[in-house]
Amino acid sequence: MHRIFALLLTMLLVVVACVDDAADDQVPEEDPEDTAAEDDDLGEQPADAQATFTSPSDGDVVSSPVQVEMATEGITVAPAGDPVVGEGHLHVIVDQGCLEDGEVVPGPSDSAEAEGYHHFGDGSTSGEIDLEPGTYELCLQIADGPHRVYGSADEITITVE
Repeated sequence: MHRIFALLLTMLLVVVACVDDAADDQVPEEDPEDTAAEDDDLGEQPADAQATFTSPSDGDVVSSPVQVEMATEGITVAPAGDPVVGEGHLHVIVDQGCLEDGEVVPGPSDSAEAEGYHHFGDGSTSGEIDLEPGTYELCLQIADGPHRVYGSADEITITVE
């Protein structure tokens, strides 16, 4: 009887030891609040960050493809990638209105572009946008590497002939 008891006790200890080892090997889950805090650790983007159209101007009549020239103040224009305080890239949003600070610009993708979200994620400050004849509202916005909007936007209305 003592042997059976000793055998059962030994088996129980082995099972408990295995469970403890398995618990030690587990990677703790990330707390979603901790992840959000890491994103916020990036800090504040410059308060004076501003994007402006240098061409076309508000009210211009242009032809397609529309050549857009853009400028920024308060940031360094850089290709999309990891977020860096003081860096950003540009987006031209056609007939969708400007996004609020912190919102993510849809895309980049063909479907997002078809909806009016044009990414200049390569760090460029000029480019062409194909538009059919008509009147359009354009919004120019700065976003960080993961396409989160910040800074002052510029809005113009153009007519494409």
